[in-house]
Amino acid sequence: MKEQFFLGEFRHALDSQRRVAVPSAWRMGRGSPLFYLLPGRHKTIQAVPEKIFAEIMSKTRKVSFADAEASLALARLGRMAQACPCDKQGRIQISQKLSEYAELGNMAVLVGAIGVIQIWSEKNWEKSGGSDEQVLDVIQKIGERPDDLSEILRSKSEY
Repeated sequence: MKEQFFLGEFRHALDSQRRVAVPSAWRMGRGSPLFYLLPGRHKTIQAVPEKIFAEIMSKTRKVSFADAEASLALARLGRMAQACPCDKQGRIQISQKLSEYAELGNMAVLVGAIGVIQIWSEKNWEKSGGSDEQVLDVIQKIGERPDDLSEILRSKSEY
């Protein structure tokens, strides 16, 4: 299957059941896609595709249950995480916990973050700022040091 990328920004209303439509371009050729919703930095929700989530899970299996700090972090993540298939209308339903965490009101901003979808409240998305110059700096560094992508993105944490 061709690798999926998530590009663009979309604003969608949440209905009374906290459902939001996933843009059709992000569902193309995937039937009824399954996303895993995880809390993210900056009060976002990360909608992680099933394939990427499986890769993350394979790495978590290597964490020792005797590692108290890691076990606690995984427990905190697990209590908020949610498996979330798209319904026939292409909507996902966001849990009350995640909705409150992300401070979602009746609108959500869905932002393509290349490999995942970020779900922001309108207020937090507008506050996130960041300039085009900062984005271009990151693109330049990726071109110069493509193997150091994690380090490059960490150094530009304002995204």
